Amino acid sequence: MEYESQVVVAAHQVDELGHLNHVAAIEILERARDDWYREAGLWDGRPYSGEETLGTLVLNLNVNYRAECFVGEELRVITRPRERGTKSYVLEQEILRPDGTVAIDARVTSLVMDMPSHQTLEVPPSLARYLPPRRQ
Repeated sequence: MEYESQVVVAAHQVDELGHLNHVAAIEILERARDDWYREAGLWDGRPYSGEETLGTLVLNLNVNYRAECFVGEELRVITRPRERGTKSYVLEQEILRPDGTVAIDARVTSLVMDMPSHQTLEVPPSLARYLPPRRQ
């Protein structure tokens, strides 16, 4: 399942050079992953309360910054499942400028964790159904 989020670059998200700050870009990618989880029915959008049994943890984040983004630009963020292993999975993301140029692309490897015990778990069927198995 591919999902598209939209965001407008705010003044507080740019650096002294006038373009989207790398930390703000990471936050945009994270919010878009939250949107993907919500759209897939895997998260209801509520903050963590301590009563949840499953959570996700980012293991690796690879980001390529390819083009500048500026204040006021409406960006599209595409999040799509890439692959799953036994305990981890990968989502791919792209931030597109208004003209369709890929400004940023990322691969995010995460795992599923039992929140009370902090032990890693196999990717549950509710998530696995969205993710193709890793190619051997």
